[in-house]
Amino acid sequence: MESYLEKKLLEKVMSRFLSKEEQLVYEKVINMENRISEKASTPEHFMDLLRVESPHQHVAEAFELSLPELLKILKEIEEKIEKRTEQIKAETQWMDCTNVVSAAFEVNNNRKYFFTEGR
Repeated sequence: MESYLEKKLLEKVMSRFLSKEEQLVYEKVINMENRISEKASTPEHFMDLLRVESPHQHVAEAFELSLPELLKILKEIEEKIEKRTEQIKAETQWMDCTNVVSAAFEVNNNRKYFFTEGR
């Protein structure tokens, strides 16, 4: 699945299947990791920055959790997201409507149109 669709699916899963607290914790960790990844020039540099800046420890403290408690919660959140994402993907039927839509409305070789139908 393309990254845009993956992002939209993640947003939908988070908003529908995570509690507000789970959303806050997950988003805070992901945002901190993303900021660090933007600074890192290599995967090794990223890991070094994670160790030095310890974003997970900062998030744990912000939510008054121990680091092991936070890591356990993150694992549970990621498992919940993965389960729901896979379930939605399995239940969704994708139909390529590019030829129909392009013929009726526009000619754009760089665009695809899909109709999705969930069970």
